[in-house]
Amino acid sequence: MATAGFIPRTCFPAPTVPRAYFLGHHAKAIRKMRELTAEIDLIYEVRDARAPLSTRNMVFDSIIGAKPRVVVYTKKDLSAVNPDIFRAWHSRERYCVVNTHDHTSVRRLVSVSKELCSNRESFSGLRVMIMGMPNVGKSSLLNTLRHAGVGRRKAAKTGALAGVTRNISSYVKIHEEPDIFVYDTPGVSLPKTINAETMLTLSTIGSINVGLIDPTIQADYLLYQLNLVNPDGSLYNKYSPPTNDVEDFLTSYCIRMHRLSKRGYPDLLGAAAHWVDRWRKGLEGKIAFDDFRNPNAYKEWEAAQDERRRKERGQQSDQKFRVA
Repeated sequence: MATAGFIPRTCFPAPTVPRAYFLGHHAKAIRKMRELTAEIDLIYEVRDARAPLSTRNMVFDSIIGAKPRVVVYTKKDLSAVNPDIFRAWHSRERYCVVNTHDHTSVRRLVSVSKELCSNRESFSGLRVMIMGMPNVGKSSLLNTLRHAGVGRRKAAKTGALAGVTRNISSYVKIHEEPDIFVYDTPGVSLPKTINAETMLTLSTIGSINVGLIDPTIQADYLLYQLNLVNPDGSLYNKYSPPTNDVEDFLTSYCIRMHRLSKRGYPDLLGAAAHWVDRWRKGLEGKIAFDDFRNPNAYKEWEAAQDERRRKERGQQSDQKFRVA
């Protein structure tokens, strides 16, 4: 167990985990989005406010092109990210941070949308497409917009795990005078991620199939992140003193939560899945991933992505040269 003078880990050893969660319906959704973009006036690009960088999908940039876009951070009620960080990151582009359980926050999104498209003349209304990675809250956002705008019940099926929406919806009206219609789309993952930590982040928040990664590895990564956010262990001290040892923590968790076998042994695997799921649902408090305290993190992340793409293009050119 941890003792006085506890020092949290400053790095997480990269485990062997899948580096992609790109499925057939993701590729199909991208093709359909490209087909529909011509008739779209505005894009809502949705990201999870708990992992604002990991849930940004650069694939969407090539689809959106020059279309007006609003970056929408959902799950504000579950995120420990300071709103001032988003203001620093998006000083030159429109963004909203919303709680889909609160009509006030989504009404601001509607106001921003009307402002962006105020000079557009159309008899068919404003047409919007929602896009984002799996389980970032796209369908919940649509349902709240619809209820707040026209007082109707939900139009899109929602769920706590990735992959609930598999097809692009028909237009759904969310506002009258002016008329605003929205397309909901399936979540689309990256064809491949940069590193193992990104996959662990996406798994912990439920943006990929959580069964892809061992629950104990997920719990260890969550413990690592919580210690970085609050090194005093206050985010989990009702279960255990501060510790870097996931097995010690899970043993204490089993005892406190009465997750023991008939012979009295702790169910470490079950406890790992249970604990991570409680954080995923917001039952343990607010959480944040990525470099969420750095005002320059957004620009640094974009620069890293650009560098990675340049290297990939260089490698592809080298391969073509060798084949020739």
